[in-house]
Amino acid sequence: MAEEKILIVDDDNRNIEFLRDSLLVPAGYTALCATDGEEALHLALTEEPDLILLDQQMPKMDGLEVLEALKQAGREIPTILVTAYGSESVAVQAFRLGVRDYFLKPFKVRRIMEAVEKSLAEARLRREKERLAERLELVNRQLEQRLRELNILYGVSKSVTSLLDPNEVLIRIVEATTRITGAEETSLFLLDEETQDLQLRAVQGVGDQRAHEVRESAGDAIVRQVMTSGEVATIQSPRSRKTDPLLATLAVPLKVRERTVGVLRASSAEAMKPFNDNDRYLLSALADYATIAIENARLYEAVQQELAERKRAEETIRQLAYHDTLTGLPNRTLFNDRLGVALAQARRHKLKLAVMLLDLDHFKDVNDSLGHSVGDQLLQAVGERLVNLLRESDTVCRMGGDEFLLLLPEMAKAEYAGKAAERILEVIREPFSLANHKLRITTSLGIALYPDDGGDGDTLVKNADVAMYVAKDKGRDRYQVYGSLDRQSGSPGA
Repeated sequence: MAEEKILIVDDDNRNIEFLRDSLLVPAGYTALCATDGEEALHLALTEEPDLILLDQQMPKMDGLEVLEALKQAGREIPTILVTAYGSESVAVQAFRLGVRDYFLKPFKVRRIMEAVEKSLAEARLRREKERLAERLELVNRQLEQRLRELNILYGVSKSVTSLLDPNEVLIRIVEATTRITGAEETSLFLLDEETQDLQLRAVQGVGDQRAHEVRESAGDAIVRQVMTSGEVATIQSPRSRKTDPLLATLAVPLKVRERTVGVLRASSAEAMKPFNDNDRYLLSALADYATIAIENARLYEAVQQELAERKRAEETIRQLAYHDTLTGLPNRTLFNDRLGVALAQARRHKLKLAVMLLDLDHFKDVNDSLGHSVGDQLLQAVGERLVNLLRESDTVCRMGGDEFLLLLPEMAKAEYAGKAAERILEVIREPFSLANHKLRITTSLGIALYPDDGGDGDTLVKNADVAMYVAKDKGRDRYQVYGSLDRQSGSPGA
């Protein structure tokens, strides 16, 4: 929080001092201040604040002009509009320019601080998206390098094994050791990469048809000698009973770039199988291939883990890019994509479709009386009801604030839109039980039909917006079809 900067813009120094000294600085934020629109725009472009608290009526440039200039400059800075001269038209224009929240002076301290934290939380989420994208790019570069190494290593190690399972590779190496040395007992030891503990990992004893996996600490003296020296060693040692023949042991290091990471060991009775120079040569050659095969398998396992990590990162980024973070519904970007597809299908098959713009009535009263947390829960609940009510082929999108866009494709008759709107009004009227509160709320809907009310997506959304405001002017809790409006008066036709 200490690194987050908030730009306060107000032509009254008393308001600036109150916000800065009484609210923001004590809360741990860094405050920047401006008393007119031009100074605010300059600070926003040069200092890149995390949030702007913006007055509307100011010298040189008003708040809406500052927002328009920032939009033209390609800067998306979360903004809360705070004004003493508010109106519905100003609020609508401000929200269309990207304002996160809107307060009339005098405001309640708790409400504005909640709005500040909410807006900054959204900004943090956007920064996290950027970090995820950078991480994904880094993972891609590392993966490309790892895959190049994997291709080289696999070509060398396939003479030892074509397997990529690490444990199976160890078993096959031990069995190959038994075959080329003819030893009674063969084993493979590896250094644990995390604990640096030397462990016995696979063994094949007298009478074993196959080697088997084990995992236990190694206490063998000759193995530890080879780990320390990095050199091949042979030794004759007595068995547990004096009458038993001497035990011959051959141990060779497994090296990765001159670093010893393990040991291959073969043991036999001295009289049955004394180890000679040829055994040393063969086992050393096998150790070279074995090291490649082990590293190959480890690398493959790491690549699979990184592929899974990249897939998770891509899914996270895709979710953030095409869905609303609060409700999980499609955002405007995904809505536009689906609308484009639906329009193409409607033209091809001569079908109708409807675009609806839904705005909750008096939603601001919920935020003001019960807080933004309850308001957020209400938006989530409304989204769920809409999704459950409509068809699977329909799309419910949250535009922002308390507005939702609905797409109803593949309609044989225009009357379906009116029936769907009636069902929506009914289901929204049903009370919501949220945070120990029972809320009743209504909604106003505007409907634009293809092809009657527009032939492209932008026109349909614009006309649905016009119809929605007519529905509000007529008393709310109703729907209005754009095509039934008098084109000249903007009121319902006869």
